[in-house]
Amino acid sequence: MPPIFPRHAAGTRLCSMSRLAIATMSRIAIAIPIGLLALAAPRLSHAATATRARGPAEITVYNADLALVREPYTLSLSRGRNVVTIEGLPRMIDSTSVRLEGSGFRVLRQSFDYDLWSGDRVFRRFLGDSIVYRYAGRTFHGRLAGIEGDDLFIERRDSVGVLTMVKRFQVSEIEFPTRLGLKTSPSLTWEIESQKGGETSASLSYLTSGMQWTAEYSAVLDQDEHAVELMGWGSIVNQAGVSFPNAEVSLVAGEIHRARQATERGVTAEESSQRAPERSAPDLFAYHVYRVPGGIELSHLETTQVPIVGPVRVPARRAYVYDAARDGSRVRVRVELGNEKAAGLGVPLPEGRVRVYKPDASGARTLIGEDAIDQVAPGEKIHLLTGTAFDLVADRRRTSHTRVSRNVTEDQYTITVRNRGGTTAPVTIQETLYGNWEIPAKTVEFRKKDAETIEFEVTVPAGGVSEVKYTVRFTY
Repeated sequence: MPPIFPRHAAGTRLCSMSRLAIATMSRIAIAIPIGLLALAAPRLSHAATATRARGPAEITVYNADLALVREPYTLSLSRGRNVVTIEGLPRMIDSTSVRLEGSGFRVLRQSFDYDLWSGDRVFRRFLGDSIVYRYAGRTFHGRLAGIEGDDLFIERRDSVGVLTMVKRFQVSEIEFPTRLGLKTSPSLTWEIESQKGGETSASLSYLTSGMQWTAEYSAVLDQDEHAVELMGWGSIVNQAGVSFPNAEVSLVAGEIHRARQATERGVTAEESSQRAPERSAPDLFAYHVYRVPGGIELSHLETTQVPIVGPVRVPARRAYVYDAARDGSRVRVRVELGNEKAAGLGVPLPEGRVRVYKPDASGARTLIGEDAIDQVAPGEKIHLLTGTAFDLVADRRRTSHTRVSRNVTEDQYTITVRNRGGTTAPVTIQETLYGNWEIPAKTVEFRKKDAETIEFEVTVPAGGVSEVKYTVRFTY
């Protein structure tokens, strides 16, 4: 039979046991959980600041809608972990290319926030919330119940059980709750581990779409047509979403290869001073770079032009080309010059458009044609097609066709060029021949341009006619 304790004695016994248990548990709680908390407690991150440092942005612009941007920043960090946010970035930034670099810290994590304010996002973000809106000059309170295209469905507070549909463009003003979450410009956020507190220099670099450049040339013929004054400009278009007030710009000429895999990018002129550019373009890998002297401003939605070539005087001449298969009876006129150092040029010329001018009788500069050139390496010839000659007319006739054998035929052609002008005209006659061919007879020597093209050079006197006859043998 268990012992029976008086009520007060039992209570005293229990209280003593409780005090003993509590004392023991307290010692355990002090000895063990505090150690565990020290291991498990998260490390707090400090809110740091990033300030755009003095100094120009370095921007490398490529031909194919791409630019590499480097900007200096000053970070104010605390010792340990910091969170840094930079706003005002291009909307078309390639977030996978972003790098924040500097000494004394390392980046643990970075994220790109491009959830920006827009009409659709705002309405959908506050769907189901109470709003205040003005319609037909009156103010209403209600709940945004639904959205379908431009239609807004609102439960008005003054009309219980009634759903009102209004057009978005008919609402003059809407007040939403002050719940944040969307931003007015893209932002980047980093979690940084810093060895010490204080200010440190950093460099932010990234790739962005929305920027590109093209080359534009002007070639002014002398009155005697023996030379041209060549000037090349780089036209930079900035549609990236931000402006760069002071930028050191380099233009890369050449086609770089881009991987096909799409990366997350986010939401999808003034002429500079007449400072001459560097005479020779420095190399970058297999490409050429044109560095713009000094700092320039690249404003958003602006086209800025900077000099990249010349001005330089280059020997040139007028010439004519006749290709019956292409032009029928018309003779094309072109300006020819050489990209040679001995001639005063001899620099890499990026592809672009060339406008050709010549002074008229009054001395005023007049456009006489324009053409596009591909990339022209030093030492190569440049042929600028300017239009169709007015005073030159040509025709091409097949005068005979003979089957020599089962797999051999011969054709005879006569090409006539008539000059109704007052000056002598040098004409290049181009003929296209297919298959296995040979020329057994000809009245003018020809030049084999490639496997399917031959050229005859003739000089047509003023008011005169020049003729070329040749026989071509085809073997099948």
